[in-house]
This record gives sequence, C-alpha cells and structure tokens, in this order.
Amino acid sequence: MPKFTENNISINYQVYGTGKPLILLHGAIVNFDFNYVKPGWVETLTENGFQVIGIDFRGYGESDKSNDPSFYGTENFSNDVVNLINHLQLENVGLIGYSMGTVIALDLLHKHPKYFTKAVLIATGDGLIGLPPFILGNMLPSLSEILSFETFPSHLPSHIAAYWSFLNQTGLEREAMVAFSRGKYPHLTSEQVAEIDIPTLIISGEKDLVLGTGQKVAQTLTSGEYVEIEAADHFTLALLKEAHQSTLDFFLRN
Repeated sequence: MPKFTENNISINYQVYGTGKPLILLHGAIVNFDFNYVKPGWVETLTENGFQVIGIDFRGYGESDKSNDPSFYGTENFSNDVVNLINHLQLENVGLIGYSMGTVIALDLLHKHPKYFTKAVLIATGDGLIGLPPFILGNMLPSLSEILSFETFPSHLPSHIAAYWSFLNQTGLEREAMVAFSRGKYPHLTSEQVAEIDIPTLIISGEKDLVLGTGQKVAQTLTSGEYVEIEAADHFTLALLKEAHQSTLDFFLRN
C-alpha cells in the first residue's frame, strides 16, 4: 500500500478506480478498510465513476503511531488530509466522513474550502456545533478507559463496549489508540459552520446513541441537506444500502 511522508510522519493511503476523486475519512477505533472497504463503499463508488482515496489517520493501520496525545487531534489529522491532497495533486475533491471522520471533515471544509466541491457527513450529530449531549471532544477521553479493559467490558452499554471489540477486530495498537483518545478535538461554533458554503449532506441514524442526529448542523450550514434513516444506529449506517445510495445520489447530482 502506498505511503507519503510529510514532516517525518508517514501516512498510509489507498486509491481505487478512476474518475472524480472522493476522499474517505474513517471513524474512531477503525481503519479505512474496516469502515469503508468491507461494508462495500469502495465498490459502490468506483462502479459509479468515482475514484476513491482512503487514508489511515496517524495512529491507525500502517500509518505512523505515537503514544503522545499531542501527536493526534483535529488539527494534525486535517493537515494530513491536506498533505495527501497535495501529494496526489488533486483538485475538486469530494469528501466523506464517518463518525469521528465527520469532525475532521467539517474542520477541513471550514479551514481549507478551496480543495472541496461537496461533502457527506455520516453517523454524526449536532455535537459538531457544540450542542450536548454528544460532543465528540468531550466524549473521547473516556474512551481510553474502555480500551484499557483486559477483557470485554460486558457491564457497559453495547454501543460503548463495541469500541473495545473494534480495537481487537482491527488489530490496532492499544497504546496508540489510548493516546489518540486523549488528543484535542474542539468543535466548531455555529457561526463558523454557517460560513461553510460547500454543499454538504448530513446522514444520521434515528437510533444513533453515540453521536445522535444532525438536523441542526444541516440547518446551520449554508448549503446543508439532511437525511435521517429510520431505525439505523451509529454502526449499521456503514452497512445500509440507503446510506450508500443517498451518498451516491448526492455526489452524482449536479
């Protein structure tokens, strides 16, 4: 798998197909393969004329890792995405973020809008603009405790204990993920989000207990749209054909 190096940090990425480029940003405690390849996103998008570029964030997959929390955080992740775009000499990029990846995607749309034409933010909610109770930056520190259990934490709610399982299923390094969860992930204000005029679709699951639903984020965006999928939770959105089709239709639409 290819890598690029910037500031002595190597980042793993994958490229599939040809056509209009889409960069896909994965969620927490999963990598690009687990979040997008296995659930069929790559197949759906490449078969419809898109080039899919997947990044493994620092700390994930074959990308460089550290046990220092300052190595992670929104700013560092966003800069890695910009460096990848420049490395591949991409223009007019579509952006897809899932869960934690939506925090990075929204930051990119705000700080680096010149690169992007459209965006889809999936499995996310109004915590993106700081509305409680599901604010990712406030929730991630507790993730380090979940990941530190030696055996499956069956005493925790299933949507929380799932992250312990993801860590073991994906083979990620526990110490790196604990450090990742202690990084800084500030949310944008509603005023900052209102400045984003890139067409953006928010896809939420009705039953998402991790990040909730994002109708207010969509309403705050200048060119925001909202789809809520009935009975879907935070994790099933990755698998549901309705989420795939809504994303595809949005990018295919002029």
